[in-house]
Amino acid sequence: MSEVVETNKGGLWLGLMIGGAVGAITSLLIAPKAGNKLREDLMNTYRTWQEKTKEIATSVSEGSKAIAESVSQKTEDLVDTAKETAKESQHRVTDTIQAAKTTFQNN
Repeated sequence: MSEVVETNKGGLWLGLMIGGAVGAITSLLIAPKAGNKLREDLMNTYRTWQEKTKEIATSVSEGSKAIAESVSQKTEDLVDTAKETAKESQHRVTDTIQAAKTTFQNN
């Protein structure tokens, strides 16, 4: 459930970033400014969005690593449980066979 919430948060942030970028660029292009000022504003906006994109990418990367570690640990736990169950089953089968041999030999 929490992984779904995290995914939805990522989508929300992505939508906000895209919407903000479109709005900022539109406002810069519509506003009457000199060419040099417009290019400067566009470059500043680009740098700001580039930094924010890097922050989001880092955050997503860290979240992905945490999820991968969690899945890895759960998989290891599951394998350990399966091995223990297999050993217990093997011992039960061995004990049952021994009991059957003993019963057969006594009769």
